[in-house]
Amino acid sequence: MCQTIPARVVRIDGDQAWVEGSLASVSLLGVDAVAIGDYILHQAGLALGRVEPEEAEAILAAFRELDALYEQEERRAGQESLGLSQRARP
Repeated sequence: MCQTIPARVVRIDGDQAWVEGSLASVSLLGVDAVAIGDYILHQAGLALGRVEPEEAEAILAAFRELDALYEQEERRAGQESLGLSQRARP
């Protein structure tokens, strides 16, 4: 399954845009009225749509929270595999 997260447009040249965190351009052919600073959803080099800033920030916050939970779980799993979990300590 592919996922897309909002990305902020930092440059536009004709029907191509560049977003934060990416060196590749994104085609804007299917999306109207995109401006620098707007958030878009894109996949495989194609803009899928614009996202309001409030919605983009909420989505990004949710992904940051998921990332933090994933990192916690990875650390816990690593400690358990080394016998360092709280349950294994005397």
